[in-house]
Amino acid sequence: MHPPMADWAKQLNLAPDQAQKIQESKEFFLRDTLAWRDELAGKRFELRNLLRNPEADPQTILNKQREVFDLESKIQERGLLHQIEVRKVLTPEQIKLLPPYWGEMFGPPMMPGRGRGMGREY
Repeated sequence: MHPPMADWAKQLNLAPDQAQKIQESKEFFLRDTLAWRDELAGKRFELRNLLRNPEADPQTILNKQREVFDLESKIQERGLLHQIEVRKVLTPEQIKLLPPYWGEMFGPPMMPGRGRGMGREY
């Protein structure tokens, strides 16, 4: 397993078969969402270019943002399904020991435009 998964896997004292099932589930999630993640990267690039274009139509920008949001939602839903599959492998005691950030590990990484960032005051 790759960090940070290896860190929490060690804390949970996973049995070898648990670690294998979790790794297989993660690999399935990554393969299953690869096309969407590739498409999402392209749509984000297109959105960024539209926002930098002073002649871009506002409706076109909004439509592109909706495309980005739709892809993010699909990936996040699959990530949640992956987390549910992982929970099936864990004991109730292990589930209680999951780190607070665990639920965020399998969705799109740090999506631009979300949350607080540099220069944001909200």
